[in-house]
Amino acid sequence: MKSVGSYIRSHKGLAASITLAIFFALWGLWSMSAPIRGNLAARIDTHRGRYQVFGYGEPTAWRPDYARCLRERYGIEYRPVAGCIVSKSLVAYVHAYHSVTSAATYRKFGHDVFRECAEDAEKNWEKRAEHTQRNAAPRQ
Repeated sequence: MKSVGSYIRSHKGLAASITLAIFFALWGLWSMSAPIRGNLAARIDTHRGRYQVFGYGEPTAWRPDYARCLRERYGIEYRPVAGCIVSKSLVAYVHAYHSVTSAATYRKFGHDVFRECAEDAEKNWEKRAEHTQRNAAPRQ
């Protein structure tokens, strides 16, 4: 009787094809499970009192102010997870995660802290930019 190892050695092409098929099947399942994983991770995090928000895409000029506002006022961490190129599974994960954390932060703080910090950060950035332009204007 042949051993499994000798069978695989004598059928390398078949073994490689089966390995690749299993890999791609698992990769597809992992990608499709992104919303479930995001929802579960957010539930675990909020249950433990850990609040965070993920960001992707081209950052706005006021993103550092936004992150600081969330951290200092509410103890919420901002984590950039991708740049401009984002996979569909990452978007699905982030949206599922945020759907849970948004509801949890609203229950905890009584209002939309993400909108508040975004608006405040943008206003602060615009004030600083205006001040910088005014001071950088050539004097005659």
